[in-house]
Amino acid sequence: MTEAPETPLVTFEPPTEKGEKKKKKKEAKLDITRDKLELSLYRGQVAMVRTAATTTTLGFALYKLLEEKTHDGLNRPILHVFTPRLVALFLFLSGFVGLFTYCFRHAASLRKIGRFTPRFYFTGVMLVSYIILLLTFMLFLGTLFNE
Repeated sequence: MTEAPETPLVTFEPPTEKGEKKKKKKEAKLDITRDKLELSLYRGQVAMVRTAATTTTLGFALYKLLEEKTHDGLNRPILHVFTPRLVALFLFLSGFVGLFTYCFRHAASLRKIGRFTPRFYFTGVMLVSYIILLLTFMLFLGTLFNE
């Protein structure tokens, strides 16, 4: 009888301590990267809130200034094309749309990196965003329907 050739035994060796340390270090580095990305997303949201508030304020100020210039009696042909109402509506709408779209983009980015929770909608920056959106929308409607 012939003997069967010996097959090497395959054994499972537990991961070495060095391999585990590398894996933990890589996870920690990835977690820090996600934290930095999340913070930069919130910083971007705050910047967009600031931009929307500035655009709304500028729209309101230009509306009042140009309205005063139309009533002073001088003939300004440019004010027949760019009426105070049109300028204000454009600035209000651009601030509103910019902030509104960034809110969705922010939430989508948080989902992408796995950091989205329903509490996101009640964070301080989102509450301020809601207030700015509401006020800008009210100014837009007031300017649109007020003659």
